[in-house]
Amino acid sequence: MTDQAARLSAEEIQHFEDLARQFADRSVSSFLQGEFSDGDPSRLGEVIDTAFTIGIASLPDQSASDNTYGIWGPAAEEMGLLPSVVLLRAVAETCGGVAMALHAQGVAGNLLLRAGYQDTSAPRRVALALQEGFTLPYLDRLLFPAETEGSATTTRAVSGPDGHLINGEKSFVYSLPDPQAYLVMAASGDGWGLYLVPAGAEGLQLIDPGQRIGLRACELRHLRLKNVAVATDARLGGDRGLQMVFRALSLSWLGMSAIAVGIATGGLAAAKQYCAERYQGGTVIENHPAVKALIAGSEARMATAGWALSALAGRDPERLETVGEAARLKLTAMELCAQAVTDSLQTLGGYGYMEDYGMEKRLRDIAVLRSAAGSSIYLKQLIADIDRKGRA
Repeated sequence: MTDQAARLSAEEIQHFEDLARQFADRSVSSFLQGEFSDGDPSRLGEVIDTAFTIGIASLPDQSASDNTYGIWGPAAEEMGLLPSVVLLRAVAETCGGVAMALHAQGVAGNLLLRAGYQDTSAPRRVALALQEGFTLPYLDRLLFPAETEGSATTTRAVSGPDGHLINGEKSFVYSLPDPQAYLVMAASGDGWGLYLVPAGAEGLQLIDPGQRIGLRACELRHLRLKNVAVATDARLGGDRGLQMVFRALSLSWLGMSAIAVGIATGGLAAAKQYCAERYQGGTVIENHPAVKALIAGSEARMATAGWALSALAGRDPERLETVGEAARLKLTAMELCAQAVTDSLQTLGGYGYMEDYGMEKRLRDIAVLRSAAGSSIYLKQLIADIDRKGRA
C-alpha cells in the first residue's frame, strides 16, 4: 500500500462509492428491468461500454488518460487497492454478475500492467485463466509447479527458438463478454509463466460450461489448449511468475469478497425497505421480534465482513502471507454474506423466492461466489499449509 493510498480521505472514498452507485443506478438497474431475472443480454454490451467510458472498467494500458478509477487498473499503483474494492462492492449492491465481469477484467488487466506489458495494440478485453479442473493449485504446486508432473497443474508451456507451445486445460474462466485474449498461467521448465494467448489462436478451444445458477451477466468458459503456439514475447513478467500467481489469487479473492459484501448489503437494504412497508398484525413487520433478529444479525455479519475487507485492502498482493489472508477473507466473508442474504430473504417470507423482488438472484449469485475460485475445503487446506510454512 503506497503512502498516498494510506492517506485516502473519507471524502475520496465516498467519491468512488458515489461514482459506482451512479453507474449502477443509471446503467445496471435498467439492464435488470424486464422479464430477464439476470438482466437483458442484449443490453449488457452498452452497460460494459459505459463502464469503460467512465473509467470503472479498466484498460490494461498505463497511458490511458481516462482510466483514473478502473477496478484494479493503473490507479491501483497510485492509490492502492481500496478504491477498486469500494467500486466493486457498490456495483454488486445492484448486480453481482456485472461486478464479477468487471472484476475479472480488472484482475487480468492488473497482471498485464504489473508485468510491464506496454504494447499499444494490447487487447481491450482480457481474462485470466488460472484454475485447473475443479480446484486451484495447492501450496506445493504453487511453489514448485515444474516438479509436479501429471498432477493438478496440467497446463504446461515448452519454450523453443520460435516461441512457446502450450498444452493443457483451464476451467471456470470468468470474463467480460467476448474477451480478445486470455492470460494463461502455465508451468514451464523454470516455474510459473504468464502467457498472453489471443482468443482466436489456433489450437485454443472455448467450451461453454452450460446453464449456471448465478452470476450470469459474467461470461464463463473452459479453455482447452492443444499445441497453442505463441511468440517469445507472449510470456510476461520474466522470472516473476510466482509473484504473478500470488497477485492473481490475492486480487481474485479480495474482489470476490467485496462482491459478496455488496450483494449482501443490497439484499439487506431491500429487506429493510420491504419490512418498513409491509403490515402484519396491526404494525409494519420491522417491529416484529423475529424480523428484528434477522435484520440485526445480517447487519452484524455485514459489519464484520466489511471491516475485514478494508483491512486486507492495504496488503501487498504479491506476498504469500497476503495469499493466506485473502483465503481467510474469502472463506469467512462468504459464510457471513451467504447467511446475511439468507436471513434478509427470510424477512420477505415466500415472496423472497419470487423473481419480482430480486432476492432469489442474490441468493443464487452468492452461492456461485462461495464455490468460485476455491471451495471452502480447498481454502482451509491452503490456509493450513501457508500457516505451517510460516512456522517452519
